[in-house]
Amino acid sequence: MIFNNFKIKFFIRILILALAILALVYSILILNSFIRSLFAFAFCILSISELLKFTNKTNKDFNSFLNALIYEDFTNLYSKSKIRESNVYELFNKLNEKYRKIAFEKEVQHAFLQTIVKHINIGIIVLDKENKVVLINSFLLELLKANTINTLDELGQKSILLKNEIEGISINKPKLLELTLYGELFRLSINSSSFKLEGNQYKLVSIQDINMELDEQEISSWQKLIRVLTHEIMNSVTPISSLSSSLNNLLIKAISENKVDSKHLEYLSKGLNAVQDRSEGLIKFTEAYKKLTQIKHPEFTKVNVKKLFESIVLLHKAKIEEHKILINISVSNDANLLADKLMLEQVLINLVNNSIQAIENLDKPQVNLKCFEEKGRISIQVIDNGKGIDEDKIDKIFIPFFTTKDQGSGIGLSFARQVMRLHKGSINVKSVPEETIFTIKF
Repeated sequence: MIFNNFKIKFFIRILILALAILALVYSILILNSFIRSLFAFAFCILSISELLKFTNKTNKDFNSFLNALIYEDFTNLYSKSKIRESNVYELFNKLNEKYRKIAFEKEVQHAFLQTIVKHINIGIIVLDKENKVVLINSFLLELLKANTINTLDELGQKSILLKNEIEGISINKPKLLELTLYGELFRLSINSSSFKLEGNQYKLVSIQDINMELDEQEISSWQKLIRVLTHEIMNSVTPISSLSSSLNNLLIKAISENKVDSKHLEYLSKGLNAVQDRSEGLIKFTEAYKKLTQIKHPEFTKVNVKKLFESIVLLHKAKIEEHKILINISVSNDANLLADKLMLEQVLINLVNNSIQAIENLDKPQVNLKCFEEKGRISIQVIDNGKGIDEDKIDKIFIPFFTTKDQGSGIGLSFARQVMRLHKGSINVKSVPEETIFTIKF
């Protein structure tokens, strides 16, 4: 065992002390010898002194070892002579080595995490409850063109808007922020979380520059919109141009030959009517575009979802009865929400109308209207059992003027998405054969 040597040495010193005491008692009581008693007494004193010196030395070494652990000093190693003296020093050395290894691994891990935080392309700032900066990485310092920032107030000297956003951001609720720094526009995504460490509360805020991602998305959206606009305009302009050219050539030829008769006039009249029809179609297209870009700001009121569903069904009653469509309404906890009633009603009318058109030729057409609350958000779903939306078209259906229907304007779903953005919500679609689900979230 580790303490065997210590026990043996301690037992030997106790035995010597006992013998010295026995000799002293024997000299005094039996021999009645003053000189021998004096020597025995001196021997007792020496034995006690040696015992105290031995125990104090071990205690001193033990205290020294504990203090070294407390102050994380793992350089104090005991020599082989000490180990031979007592195996307890070998245990001290092993513990020293163990804690030194743990401390080294901790330092390596800390350096590793510091390197990652320093080099990632996302701004990181950690604040304590007094808004003092515990950690800030290079990306954010470079963004703010600062060497160091120690408090949130110092950050405010670089950008008061960013300071206010960091100070007021809710936990786990990302925000988008447009920020101008030193004449350059940044579009940032800001998120935050909180954590406790050694009893102290901290707030971690991540700041990501999403300029490139938004620019790519914006360019992609514009390209899609331009393709649709070009397609629609060319569908109207090409026949107008072709027909106008034919009518002009016919008129020139008739005048040059002096053969303007009723047949030519009838053909000219029909051609001009066709030009008028296509021109009116182009005007309607332009008006639809104007309508889409001039949506008014919502006026929020309390809306009962169940009553809203019933109103939508009533508006489509004729078509529902004509095509024998089964309508199911499901509303959890008689949900209410704050919204612009007219706008939301128009969105649902468009969605239900799309569903009816998708299922009107089925044997068992069905539309489900659902409302439920999930993770603190209210969701409304319009579900039909139609054939679904083709994969190559599902990413285009929210683009203005894109339509899969012969008589469609292509603004219904675009209007719905704009309305939901004005409500700080979203609209999404999921479609597989025999089930298409439009979900709007508030």
